[in-house]
Amino acid sequence: MKKIVFVILYISNLSMAQDNDEAKKNNTKKTVAVFDFESQGIDENETLTFSERFRTEIGNTGAIRLIERKALEKIMEEQGLQQSGCTSDECAAEVGQLLGAQNMINGSIGRIGKSYTVDIKMFSVETGETERTASATYEGEIDGLLVEIQILAWEIVGMEAPTRLKLQREGDVALATLAVMDFEGRGISLGEAQTLTDRLITELSRTKKVILVERSTMSDVLNEQGYETEGCTSDECAAEVGALLGVDLMISGAIGKIGNTYTIDAKMFKVSTGAAENMKNITYQGEVDGLIIEIEILAWQILGLNPPKSLINKKRKGMSALASNTPLPKTKGGAILRSVFIPGLGQIYGNHGKSGWAYLGSEALFIGLAVMGLNNYNTASADYNTAYGAYQIATDVDEIAVQKAATNDAISRMNKANSMSATFSVLAGVVWGASVIHAAVVAPNDLAQYKISPLQLAYNPVTKNTELTFNFSL
Repeated sequence: MKKIVFVILYISNLSMAQDNDEAKKNNTKKTVAVFDFESQGIDENETLTFSERFRTEIGNTGAIRLIERKALEKIMEEQGLQQSGCTSDECAAEVGQLLGAQNMINGSIGRIGKSYTVDIKMFSVETGETERTASATYEGEIDGLLVEIQILAWEIVGMEAPTRLKLQREGDVALATLAVMDFEGRGISLGEAQTLTDRLITELSRTKKVILVERSTMSDVLNEQGYETEGCTSDECAAEVGALLGVDLMISGAIGKIGNTYTIDAKMFKVSTGAAENMKNITYQGEVDGLIIEIEILAWQILGLNPPKSLINKKRKGMSALASNTPLPKTKGGAILRSVFIPGLGQIYGNHGKSGWAYLGSEALFIGLAVMGLNNYNTASADYNTAYGAYQIATDVDEIAVQKAATNDAISRMNKANSMSATFSVLAGVVWGASVIHAAVVAPNDLAQYKISPLQLAYNPVTKNTELTFNFSL
């Protein structure tokens, strides 16, 4: 598991805060240009990729007006400069003045041992003073820096990174608490809308990236405050409910029908600010039960996560194809049972063909050698009986010597054949047992994806603590 140590350092002065306040009042945004990051110990192409991702994400913040990279390159080309050679703040400030930018951002990405470092600075073109800095130290695979770079893009403009980015970090932040309002049904029945909402909640739980408030708890709070679930459809109402529940995030939405087309509109927003964290719109044509797959995929996407391949495959096949030609779900028990009868068959059944054929081939080889040893033993035993019988009735000295030698040779071949048969029989047994154990380890369990553990983490708004709950279906 990746270990991430993330440190953000802000340096903001009073004048910067006043400027920000004035900018908000006048509804203006500062114009900013971003230099390509310096590469220190990593591939330059990778550094350029990180620089582009940073530009894209800082544009997504909506807090600044970003000057395009092409405009920056054009000015530098006219001045006979290259970004790789313009590393000082003075040089960057001169370029910023030519661009008409108010602020410039530059930075560097380096590697020390197994750790990567990112240092970013935003400074004023007019005064040359540093207005804000952000830095991160990351340990893990280099592609994990993409998430860190995106988070820094928000931090450098003084904004909190969206939850979707924080959730993409694996295990380095506390899980956010979340509640889901019943989706509004427009053209579909109330029962269908509630059923799809339930499926959304179930799939959100499967992501294991958020702590969900139980639906019964939310209903109790709504009833206590005199709210009706189906009547609370506005963002303001959802935000009030979220505040009462004490959760970090709320999801609300609507499911509509226009002719033979269904639409799903969902929004996840932060309760404390009301700002939208993520919005998803889905248009679907087909039978209404196909919305089940769409809502399952939506649960992953609204958290900024990639849906499992199983869901993508279900969507590709469609509900009708699944209903008419759905294979029985594969289980570990089925894989084990098959390997008990034929080594390797459980692995083949569980889509591990290479290891399955390896077990099957090894078992066939060892059994074949064990049978060969047994055949050799039977042949040597027959030769022994013949030679020993002739030895017993022989009267000539030379004949006795010949039959004695033949008898001893047969005994020697019997011992070798017996040893060979026993050795390969043991090896065949070991491979057989190993095949069963391996099948139990690697075999799929399709039924598991439809089950949720009775032990679940849930947020209790009364105690304002995360609690371990036990549930079972009646």
